[in-house]
Amino acid sequence: FAWAATGMYALYTSYIQPWEQQLQQAGFGGTNLLGLLIFQGAFWKGWQSMFTLFEVLGLVMVAGVFAVFFRKRLRRTSALALVITSFCAVLALPGPAAAAEFRKGDSVEVRKDETIKGDTFLSGGRVRVDGTIDGDLYLFTQSADVNGHVTGDVISFAKGLRITGQVDGNVRSFVNALIISGTVGKNVLTFNETSNVDSSGKIGGSFTAFAESVSLDGKLGKDFLGFFNRANITGTVGGSFEGRGGEALVIGSTAVMQGRVHYKGDKPAEVSSEAKLASPVEFEKMEHEDRHGTVGYIIWLVIWSAASGLLGLVLFALMPRFAQETVRSGEQYGLSFGLGALVLIGAPIAAMIACITIVGLLVGISTFVLWIFMMLCTHIVVGGVIGQWMLGRTTETWPLIGRMVLGLLLLRAVGALPYLGGWVKFAVILWGMGAISLAIYRKLQPVIAPGIPGAPIGPGPLPPNTTVGGMQTA
Repeated sequence: FAWAATGMYALYTSYIQPWEQQLQQAGFGGTNLLGLLIFQGAFWKGWQSMFTLFEVLGLVMVAGVFAVFFRKRLRRTSALALVITSFCAVLALPGPAAAAEFRKGDSVEVRKDETIKGDTFLSGGRVRVDGTIDGDLYLFTQSADVNGHVTGDVISFAKGLRITGQVDGNVRSFVNALIISGTVGKNVLTFNETSNVDSSGKIGGSFTAFAESVSLDGKLGKDFLGFFNRANITGTVGGSFEGRGGEALVIGSTAVMQGRVHYKGDKPAEVSSEAKLASPVEFEKMEHEDRHGTVGYIIWLVIWSAASGLLGLVLFALMPRFAQETVRSGEQYGLSFGLGALVLIGAPIAAMIACITIVGLLVGISTFVLWIFMMLCTHIVVGGVIGQWMLGRTTETWPLIGRMVLGLLLLRAVGALPYLGGWVKFAVILWGMGAISLAIYRKLQPVIAPGIPGAPIGPGPLPPNTTVGGMQTA
């Protein structure tokens, strides 16, 4: 509550209030009832004197929750590695060097006798690095081979990545197939279909894999965290092993597991009698239960419905005219579905491309954040459209909010149905995303004010058969 209250104050004073003033100047409406009651009424008086207290309460709450909830898990760092790694994958990318090298083409190569100082960006159909890169290496290609020496990190977006050389830093790959036959000094994080660490491959830090299949034949210095369908371990794991699988986990005869092994899957792991384990494998059967209709599912459904309704209330009250235009755009469901599919797929790709360069990093991140916020608002917009269909159209703010709430509750109820609910949610996302994008597009189009007189006609005789004021000249 303390964090929420502090965030509401900072959000309103820093962003919403200046934005609302600009919207008022653009004709979106004047002071609304929500702002009058909450931000200008008696409830808002004396907030400045409480600001410091809420900050302290927020910090105390975080410290208390951490101490109570994680007190038994402080030594199990692998259990928290997923959250930490995912967060760092986005926010902890290495800082840019003073100078960067950009190369692109159908085939890009860094020769064996070549040394590049600073961060290097390589893009093309095929990339081959045989030389030395004194900095971080960014790869945007179909296939890449790193046979040389990279003193920094390797960040790759490719169909296939093979590392046979030496990487002193981390490897972060978003590829289809990853093969490591060389040496990685620190950690490896990969999102792909197949991950292979050959017998000659060495990873000094931890290995985090989200893959269909994982094969570890080499040596891993620290912990392994994997979400996979099938894994085959015949190498050395220097730390703990934490696995989530579907079909199977196979630990071969040459495997050496120096830490705790915990596996959660459909069936127990296949462990060779010759494998060297520090402790027996801890197996936990994966449960595939249907949570529809359970008490916990219903409680969270009510919480999410209330949160969506509150968000819709705030947005419709702060931007009444834009809300009406968005709902009106949603009534053109054919155009909304088509545009929604385009924005749903194209916006994140455009944001990722913009983040390639340092100049476009802010634009890319802002676009992605806006895309996520639009995803959260899709149910609100479609709920308003359905409410309009059920109770009739209205141009007043609060009746429109009532219709939005009614339609939102109906969508949440239908979305809770098994099998059908998933398709309904997907259709709502497409529909709402297209309606919001269409409303934004129309709002950004230049408007010609009506009643502007035409250009004055200069002196001199008019050409024959010219119509002026409904009369035709001779």
